[in-house]
Amino acid sequence: MSKRLARFITTGAAALTLTAPAVAAAQTPAAPALHLPANYISRFGGTEVVAGLDGGVSFGVRYFPLPFEQDIRFVLVKHPQYWEYGLTSRINDTTFAAGVFDNGMNASVGIPRLEITHDPWKGTQYSGRLQGSGYYSRFTGGYAFTTLQDRVRVLNNVGVAFQGDVVAPYTQTEVGGGYGKTFGKVNAGFGSTVRLYTFPMQKEAQGSLDVSVSASTALAPGLTVDASHLERFVVGKVAIPDLNFTRYEESNASVTYRLPVSSTPPAFTVGALRSRLTRDWTNQYTYLRNDVLFRANALPSLVGASVGYQWSRDGKDNKWLLSLVFLPK
Repeated sequence: MSKRLARFITTGAAALTLTAPAVAAAQTPAAPALHLPANYISRFGGTEVVAGLDGGVSFGVRYFPLPFEQDIRFVLVKHPQYWEYGLTSRINDTTFAAGVFDNGMNASVGIPRLEITHDPWKGTQYSGRLQGSGYYSRFTGGYAFTTLQDRVRVLNNVGVAFQGDVVAPYTQTEVGGGYGKTFGKVNAGFGSTVRLYTFPMQKEAQGSLDVSVSASTALAPGLTVDASHLERFVVGKVAIPDLNFTRYEESNASVTYRLPVSSTPPAFTVGALRSRLTRDWTNQYTYLRNDVLFRANALPSLVGASVGYQWSRDGKDNKWLLSLVFLPK
């Protein structure tokens, strides 16, 4: 073998050695990158973690956002006597829901539900809700408009509701609005909603009035106090049990302390401490929750844990309340 031929073979082998990895890399398909929506992390502000003792162990999560451009949430909660599961979404003022959902009454069954509700602040309204386990279903349509510089909203719907053996056409009228004003360091607010349901075939009607007041103030830098109270008054009764409102009173108060933020904050630290107190005067329930929220540079909001307790009238429904909580930075 000549020296020229040997040099050619050696140079070619070296070139193949350097080129092979590049060729292999080019032929190997790249792993798909996980693309999260720009506002995905902020969606967790509506997520609810369920953990507690309520005639047995309850645990799970509600309104957990899926990593899609469209905001779709899933629900999965194990109750002592049934599973709660389903999907919900809100698209262009339209709510979609499908699954079995909590009944809010500590009963032994959930509520199977399929729902589409279009309810913008102004404009055409429509809703279709099918429910099982003895809960009401409805089909409605109507219109909403505002007046007094959008401070007052007027809603009118007509529809038909089903529950048990009752089939009842009905009308729904609601007028609601609010007003806020600042008095020195105190921000005060007032709101009210008037409702009227009529059931012509049953010759029944019910009217209700919600009145709410609220106030908030800053006692010191980072320290704020919020309080609110709701009163509901009701007259009359209608044929669909689930559409009957009842007298209700509730008070809420909270104290929040946001820790000072330095010019060069650490990547992870305690961001706020909060205590919340709720009193349901009608059913004689009291809820006390204490929250510790953390600040992380990578997250758009404060996130933390809440530990609370529920007291009932006779003590039978007393239980611990554990949840995940969020607060704007």
